[in-house]
Amino acid sequence: MTHSFQALGTTWWIEVFTETDSKTLDAAFGSVEGFCADFENRYSRFKPDSFVSKLNQDRELIDPSAELRALLQFGKDLYLRTNTHFNILSGHILEIRGYDAVYSFQANDESTLNVGNPITDLLISQERITLIQGSVDIGGFGKGYLIDLVANLLREQFALQYFLINAGGDMFGTSDHDMPIEIQLEHPVLERTIIAKTTLHDQGFAASSHYKRRWKHRGKTYTHLVSDSITHHASYVKHHKAATADAFATTALLAQKSEMEQISQTEHLALAYFDPTTNQLTGNKLFFTESSR
Repeated sequence: MTHSFQALGTTWWIEVFTETDSKTLDAAFGSVEGFCADFENRYSRFKPDSFVSKLNQDRELIDPSAELRALLQFGKDLYLRTNTHFNILSGHILEIRGYDAVYSFQANDESTLNVGNPITDLLISQERITLIQGSVDIGGFGKGYLIDLVANLLREQFALQYFLINAGGDMFGTSDHDMPIEIQLEHPVLERTIIAKTTLHDQGFAASSHYKRRWKHRGKTYTHLVSDSITHHASYVKHHKAATADAFATTALLAQKSEMEQISQTEHLALAYFDPTTNQLTGNKLFFTESSR
């Protein structure tokens, strides 16, 4: 059975392969929808009353929840795990470039803005969270992070073992009765064009490219990537956590290939690149096997 709904600005599909009665499925899907709505309200920088928005405005939160501390600590750690390519303190840069709550795509002067350093500018303790410089944006990993939480919810609260979660192309799949789940890789430029297939077996998946979210203003092209040094056209990543796949799919667009190869080994990533100018898909051996674990 497949269920769809809207969350985090995209369509989610949950396909359950476990044979389960309709009452349990209805309860599970209702719980997931509410859970995703609550997550968005708590952590989206587009929600003015979210914890992230309040932190960006007030620069301090007292007695933060364990969930919020874990979320921000994960994002903070990505700065070093990605050799500083992934930075969650860039929300103000995206805002001024026009990637704001109303998607105005009207850029303003950003010459006086500095991106914060998550290690020194985001301080997290049980008593308080302090933001010294920059603005928090979890968009680069938040959807994958939520996918992992939803997967745990389906397993632990509803005893669902076999399922696929697809949140606008970011995914997590367990298996179809212990058989890997086949998914399709979409061309980064040509809509509804499939370039290859791969499988998921207790893995998360994410894809990233600089073609999907790009806009022009006053003769300059902007993307959802704060860095202006984009090395690759499109990336596809598998990992046993969807949040990690999400973050490193973005990182793979920015890092040099040799650097990303080393990161992939350290993080146990299954990684592939696609170049639409040559129509070539290349990847490490983990990407073309059933599992990267």
